[in-house]
Amino acid sequence: MANNLPTIPAFEAGTNPSESWRHWKEDFEDYLEALRCSEAPEKTKTALFRHLCGELKNIYELLTLSLTMVVRVTLQQVLQKFDKYFLDYQNEVFASFKFLEIKQEQGEKFTDYYSRLRNAVVECNYGESQDRMLRDKLIQGLLDKALQERLIRETSKKARALKEVVSECKTAENSKVQASVMNEKLTVNVL
Repeated sequence: MANNLPTIPAFEAGTNPSESWRHWKEDFEDYLEALRCSEAPEKTKTALFRHLCGELKNIYELLTLSLTMVVRVTLQQVLQKFDKYFLDYQNEVFASFKFLEIKQEQGEKFTDYYSRLRNAVVECNYGESQDRMLRDKLIQGLLDKALQERLIRETSKKARALKEVVSECKTAENSKVQASVMNEKLTVNVL
């Protein structure tokens, strides 16, 4: 199984172990696929996991102790044990803190800003309030203060769904781009 594929970094818990686990697990599964090990024997896959898991090696034995009673331990069983283990480490407060700090950056397109918010809100576990929180944070973090004020004013009169707010933000950004293009054409024609 010799190859030139660089290995993935070892797992590091960081400040949000649950999120770090989720990302590392995805990288590990992609790495297995890239090595074409997904069909390899379970012993090979679990050995590769132990080799790459970094600081997880310390808890590997504890989590898989009950599995060793079984004749063969599968990688899927190991991953499920770690999924359960890291469920306890979900830090909703920290995830919400990170989400609530997000603001549209200078020069950032609206769709990129919205995408960052959508990715961050998932970890917050707002449940049925997720769209409302996303809508409110989206408006709060906008760079375009005139649009922000208009959305606040209009939404306070009549509740608006997230889709409506997103659509209006996209339209406003497209209008600004079109106006900028028209101004450039006028400037060129005048010269």
